[in-house]
Amino acid sequence: RGVDIDRFKPGTRPARFRAIFSGALIERKGVHHLLEAWHRLNLKDAELWLVGSIHEEAKPHLKTFWRDNIRTIGFARDLEDYLSQSSVYVFPSQWEGSAKTVYEAAASGLPSITTREAGDVIRDGIEGIIVQPGDVDAIAAALEHLYRHPEIVEQMGAAARKRVVENFTWDHYRTRLLDAYSAAMQKVR
Repeated sequence: RGVDIDRFKPGTRPARFRAIFSGALIERKGVHHLLEAWHRLNLKDAELWLVGSIHEEAKPHLKTFWRDNIRTIGFARDLEDYLSQSSVYVFPSQWEGSAKTVYEAAASGLPSITTREAGDVIRDGIEGIIVQPGDVDAIAAALEHLYRHPEIVEQMGAAARKRVVENFTWDHYRTRLLDAYSAAMQKVR
């Protein structure tokens, strides 16, 4: 995978703590676990933005765990605008592969709270916090930790941007892909 680092880039951190999730609002992506964690915390001067199509399976969770500091945005073609206005990215996927959205958030200078199932862009404690899929307590603890430590948000956000710029641009992806094809062709000969 790669990411367009000119399109996805850091913005100005908001005055209030803003967590953001992007992707289809479905259980496979762990949005219901995020909603439950957010509901438990009841953080002051904080908000959660959910960017993505709202599927039927998410509606009961939105109803059960709704708070007035949650904003559903729906599908957005200009995701970079929302990421650049956020503090942290949360993507607690239960199974994914290598989620493009995690690359985009990292390129936007956001620390991530995510799972190993979403890919290997984020290293635990460096560019974000890795939690186990379905671990609502861990998601809540990670959110609260970053909420209480804006200096860690800044450090991890800078590290995330640096990691993407140095390893995960489309040029890096193209080089890796061409090297893989070259190696495969050598084996065929």
